[in-house]
Amino acid sequence: MYVVIAYDIRRDDVREKVRRILQRYGLCPISKSVYAGRISWSKALIICDQLSKVVCEGDSIVALPVQSSDFSKAVAVTRGRVWLRSDRADVVVTGTDP
Repeated sequence: MYVVIAYDIRRDDVREKVRRILQRYGLCPISKSVYAGRISWSKALIICDQLSKVVCEGDSIVALPVQSSDFSKAVAVTRGRVWLRSDRADVVVTGTDP
């Protein structure tokens, strides 16, 4: 299973702490405020608990479980082009199913 974590955080220093936590657990950036990786849901809940200790009032973070079969259908959109996951390496998230 993949877990996608998206955030909306106002302060730069808090955003950096969130990024470090997500990267420590092997999640990869798929856009400026969205990370994803192949981790268990229980590990995602541990990450969310850690994130809850660094965010400020008004910040938001959402974690979404995504089955591998659904994540394989991901597309990326750039100006004038829609990239299928198989066409573009930066849409691929590394990791292994636990």
